[in-house]
Amino acid sequence: MKNTGMKLIIIVAVLILTAVFPVFAKDKTVQSTWATSPLTIDGLVDDWEADPLNEEKKVKAVYGFRNDSQTLYVLFKFNDRKYLSSIEITGMTLWVDTEGKKDKKWGIRFAKKKISADEYISMLEKQQGTLSDEQKKNVRASAFYFISQPEMVDKKGNPLEKEKASEAVKGAAFNISASQEAVTYEFRLPLKNLAETFLGSETRADQAIGVGFEWGGLTDEMRKEFMKGSTGEGSGAMGISEGGRGGGGAQGVGFDGASPQGLSALRKMTKKYSFWTAVRLAKSP
Repeated sequence: MKNTGMKLIIIVAVLILTAVFPVFAKDKTVQSTWATSPLTIDGLVDDWEADPLNEEKKVKAVYGFRNDSQTLYVLFKFNDRKYLSSIEITGMTLWVDTEGKKDKKWGIRFAKKKISADEYISMLEKQQGTLSDEQKKNVRASAFYFISQPEMVDKKGNPLEKEKASEAVKGAAFNISASQEAVTYEFRLPLKNLAETFLGSETRADQAIGVGFEWGGLTDEMRKEFMKGSTGEGSGAMGISEGGRGGGGAQGVGFDGASPQGLSALRKMTKKYSFWTAVRLAKSP
């Protein structure tokens, strides 16, 4: 009787291990390398040639990490433009979980924002002081500008309209470079400042953190533009990287009055992508 009971326990244990093991096998921890000096955020891969890059096969992309005691640097390279989806509109959101899990406690959305010449002048004057009339004239030579605007978001992707949120993202930056085949994103996250501001804790060397990548999908603005086409108020055109074509700028894609065919095309072109990885922060040599 005792032997039968022991056999049953062993069988159950084996079944549990068999069921659980594959789940843990999929969760790989990637290693960040130490940044001996601050990286120039230019979107180029030159500074990363000696770093081990990790592959995400589902979106044909590679990515890597570097860190120092204050900052996390991230490289993300799309090797197939069709997976860009609507990233030129939605930007890329990086989620960070300092407990090494996959919890969207807070994230930073890195996106380009279109602003008018007068808005750009106002921004420059806040940073540099009053501009001369000649300088303002030169700025107004272009009707609008695209600026990089990292912003803190909550777990639903909504911007955090808090003063400490704008303080926390100081130092955050990103840049993009494009070739015929690939598009590369490079990011700088002020990790220490973010962790202390929002979690009341510090990051440390050799700590494992969770990092999530998220991009694509439909925005409210895109839905409104689409509906304009269906009511005859507009063409239903919006800036989308149609299959990733067009390189650095978004291309205007028409949907023929928001027809069913246009809706089907829109859904395919604006697929939302996301995945998480565990990252072990590097120690100072």
